[in-house]
Amino acid sequence: MSGQVCNVPTFYIMQFSNVLAELGLSLSDCLCALDAEIQTLSTPNAVMPSDTFDALISHLVCDKEIASPGLLLGNALKPIHHGSFGLAIMNSPTGLDSLRLVQRFISLLIPGITLKVSETKQEIVVAVFDEYWTQASHRFFIDALTAAFANLQRSIVEAGNCPIIKQFSFDYPNFDETLIQRICGDITYRFSQPVCSVVLDKCSATAPLKGSDPVSYEYAVALCEKERERLSQDKVKSKLRCYFEKNLNAFPSLTEAASALNMSKRTLHRQLLKEGTNFKCERDAFLKLRAYELLHVRKMSVRQVAEELGYADPSNFRRAFVSWFKVPPSKYK
Repeated sequence: MSGQVCNVPTFYIMQFSNVLAELGLSLSDCLCALDAEIQTLSTPNAVMPSDTFDALISHLVCDKEIASPGLLLGNALKPIHHGSFGLAIMNSPTGLDSLRLVQRFISLLIPGITLKVSETKQEIVVAVFDEYWTQASHRFFIDALTAAFANLQRSIVEAGNCPIIKQFSFDYPNFDETLIQRICGDITYRFSQPVCSVVLDKCSATAPLKGSDPVSYEYAVALCEKERERLSQDKVKSKLRCYFEKNLNAFPSLTEAASALNMSKRTLHRQLLKEGTNFKCERDAFLKLRAYELLHVRKMSVRQVAEELGYADPSNFRRAFVSWFKVPPSKYK
C-alpha cells in the first residue's frame, strides 16, 4: 500500500459470510486466524484495520484458492443492501446520474477508490483509480465494483430500459473465465489494460430511465450527502482535492495550495500526514486522473497534455506518466 488506509467499513460482512458459507468456508474461522472476531465486525459502523483486511483477502485468494471473492460478494449484493445509497441508485433519473452518484459517494463504501467520468460524442468513460490497495485487495475492490455495475445493468434492463454499459477493462490478468462471463453477461471485458474502466453508451446512459422515482431519489441523495459531510468534515485532503479541481490548468505547487487553504506549508504537510498522505501523493493522484482523461478520452497529443497539466518540459511529463502507468504515453494511446 502506498498510503495508509486507517480502516475499512464492514457493513457487508454478513453478506460476505454468506457468500463464503456457500463455498464451504467459515468467515468467522478465517478472521479468528487473524486475531479478529466476526461479532465485533458485524456491529453498526464497525471497521476493520487495513492490514487485517489485506491479510484476510490474501488468505482467501492464496490459501483458500478463491479466484475472486470480490466478484462473488458484489454479485450477491442487491440494492437493498446499500441502504440510502442503493435507494438513490435505483431511482436515478438516468444511467449517467447513477454513475455520478457512485463517483460522489464511492469513498463511503470503498476507501481509496476514485472515479473519473469523462464524455465523448458517443461514449462515457468511467476510469477507476486505486490510491492505496495492491494485489489481492486491489482486485477484490475492483471486482466487487464491477459486479455491482453488472447488477445495476441487469436492473435497468429488467425495468424495460436499454443496456448502458458496453465494456469493462481491468489492469490485471484474467483469472476465471467462467465466473466473469456469468457476471458480466453481454458486457465486453478486457484484461491487462493500463487502467480499470467502464465504458457506457452515451445515448442510452443519458436517456430517462423507466421506473425511476424522483421523490425517492432526492430523499436518498440528501441522506447520502449528510453521511458524506459527516465523514469528510474538516478533512484537509478533501479541501486540497477541491483546490486541484478548481485550478486545472496550472501545475499544483505546495506553496500556492497552502496559501489557498489559508495555512503554512508546514501546517499543510503535517495535516496531510495525519490523514495518511502527503502533498506529492495527492498531486500525483490528481495529475494521473487528469492525464488519463486528456490523453485516452479526449485524444489530445502528448505535448498538448503536458501543456494542459502545466509541465514546462514534455519530457518531465513523459517521465511522470511512466511512473503512473508503467508505459510511455505514446504506447498508452
